[in-house]
Amino acid sequence: MDEYKPKLNLRKTVPLIVLAIVVMAVAGAIISREDFYRVFEAVKSADPLLVASAVAIYFLSVAAWAGRWQTVLSFINCRISFATRYLILCATVFLNNITPGARVGGDPFGRIYMLRKLENTSYSSGMASLVGEFALTPLVVVSFLMAGLFLEFGRGSLQLSLILLAAWVLAAFAIVFFPRLFFKKRIALRGITSVANRVLGWLGKRENAREVLTGIGAFYSSTYTIMDKWQKVVLVGGWTLLIGAFDIFRFYAIFLALGYHPTPSVLLVASSLPIIVGLIPLLPGGLVLVEGSLVSILVLFGVPLDVAMAATLIERGIMFVLASIVGAGVFSYLGAKIAAKPQG
Repeated sequence: MDEYKPKLNLRKTVPLIVLAIVVMAVAGAIISREDFYRVFEAVKSADPLLVASAVAIYFLSVAAWAGRWQTVLSFINCRISFATRYLILCATVFLNNITPGARVGGDPFGRIYMLRKLENTSYSSGMASLVGEFALTPLVVVSFLMAGLFLEFGRGSLQLSLILLAAWVLAAFAIVFFPRLFFKKRIALRGITSVANRVLGWLGKRENAREVLTGIGAFYSSTYTIMDKWQKVVLVGGWTLLIGAFDIFRFYAIFLALGYHPTPSVLLVASSLPIIVGLIPLLPGGLVLVEGSLVSILVLFGVPLDVAMAATLIERGIMFVLASIVGAGVFSYLGAKIAAKPQG
């Protein structure tokens, strides 16, 4: 058998590489003017109590995430203990941080696998719960970003304000209505099942086709069940706003620890930008690209360079280093627990 050689899709890869180079070049030009001694002195002099508060806020946000997940699971009659949900999410963060791309390590595959092995929840229900709970996350992130841009640049320009408002309305409409319509009308169901059936045939697993196709149908049904009533959408949206608020409070605590009082526009953009940039599939956890983008945007919004760099170091220390260390320990524990569980 010929050895498999991975192929590079230049059409998709080149724009991402160019974007990364531009961001890093801008960040490098800004950072090159800075005395790194001042940055490390700022980090060393940060108020430890406020940094600890930022750490505590992060772990509280994971608790809110676990609450949102259970709310969505309850719509499809799944009940899981808070401790199990919390541990799975900590492990999910670790997998997300070590995986390049749009969270393809922890979400969706890692989390639904752990859920299946620990709680015997079907893959279709697990996947539906993830789609349902993240359905409004793009709306909240885009809203925070648009609000930050408006507060910083739009209040003195009617034209820019109208552009930002129109962009937000279009994004909100697409995010709220299209997924609900997609699963209600079962759009692309025939295409997905046809592709799945063909792939199973190629793999010589056609005898498993009925089970897989039934699972795809169950996934559509479960996902629509999560979105079928506006009360459910509002409830999930409330949890999502709470998680976003925790992100803002974490940044606020970090800036206060450095002796800097940020404007609302800085907090809104700082809490939303890393989520967007972190989805670009280059390095694990958005390394380099997230840091460069965050420093650049903070400086653009008037934050002193040494404060912007120090805040970014502390933020990434919490969200990447500390979260990965804790998540790795939890992942190892859950792996041992899964291995020890009798297979039924």
